[in-house]
Amino acid sequence: LASPWPCRPRTLHRGGACPSYHGRRRDVKHEGFFRFILVFIRRRAMKGSSLSCLLVLFLGLSCASSVYAANGLDLSNDQCTAMTAAQWKCLRKTDAHSFAIIQAFRGGAQINQATARCVADAWAANFTSVDIYVWMCPNCVGNVPASNAMANLVKYLHTHNVTFGKVWMDIELCDNDPTCWKSLQENIAFMQEAVTTLQKSNIKVGIYSTPWEWTRVFGTGYTGFNHLPLWYAVPASQPSFSDFAPFGGWTKPAVKQYSWTGDDCGVDGYDADYMP
Repeated sequence: LASPWPCRPRTLHRGGACPSYHGRRRDVKHEGFFRFILVFIRRRAMKGSSLSCLLVLFLGLSCASSVYAANGLDLSNDQCTAMTAAQWKCLRKTDAHSFAIIQAFRGGAQINQATARCVADAWAANFTSVDIYVWMCPNCVGNVPASNAMANLVKYLHTHNVTFGKVWMDIELCDNDPTCWKSLQENIAFMQEAVTTLQKSNIKVGIYSTPWEWTRVFGTGYTGFNHLPLWYAVPASQPSFSDFAPFGGWTKPAVKQYSWTGDDCGVDGYDADYMP
C-alpha cells in the first residue's frame, strides 16, 4: 500500500535524499487561505470579541480553546539551516506561534549542525517552548548502533549548550526506499535502544507518528512507547484533537501536526502544530 501522504522531508538515508520537500505540500489546495481565516478569528476571540467567539463556535471549535491552546510549528534540517534570526522573530509574531520543534538528526545526514543556532534563535525570538526531533532508521548510514548515534547527538547538544524541552522520535517510512527499516522486531529493538540512550542522559522523549506509519514500522500490536507523549499528524485538518484515533496504545495525544503548508516570513512549507 502506498502512504496516504507523499514522501516526508525528514528522511535522508543511505546518503540519498527523499524527493522535493516542498512539492508534496502544495497538494493540499486552499489550506493556506482557510488557515489564515481561522487564525484571524482565533486572534480576535483571544482579544474578547464576542462575534469572533460565535464564528469560532460555528467552525466547531471553542472560545476556551482559542484562549488556552498553543499554536506552534516544526521545521526540517534544511529549513532551520537557511533561516535568519529575523525570520524567527517574524514567525513568533505571525499566527501567534508560541512553540517550535526543530529537526536535530536526519537519517544518513545524521546531526544537523545548525541545531544549536536554530534553537538559540527560537529562544531569542521569545518562543515559550523549543523542542527538537530525530528521524533515524536501522538502514541509515551512521545510525547503527542506535546507542552510538544518540550518544553522538547528546554530546553535540551538551557541547553546544543547547537548551530544549524534549526530543521527539519521528517514526516514519521513507517512501522511496522500503529498505530503510528492517523487520518489525528489529525496528522495535532499534528504537528502544535509541530511546533508552536518550533517557539515560536524563532527556525527555516523545514519539511522532501516524497510525499508518506506526503499523508498518512496528506492527499493529506494539504498545511499548505509549507511556511517552504522542505527537500525531493529520494534514489539512483543524487545530484540535477531535480527529484522533487511538493507536500504539495511546488514547490521548499531546501535540498535533495539522498543516504542511505554512508559508510566512520567507519560510516556505513549514508544518503547523497544535497543543492544548
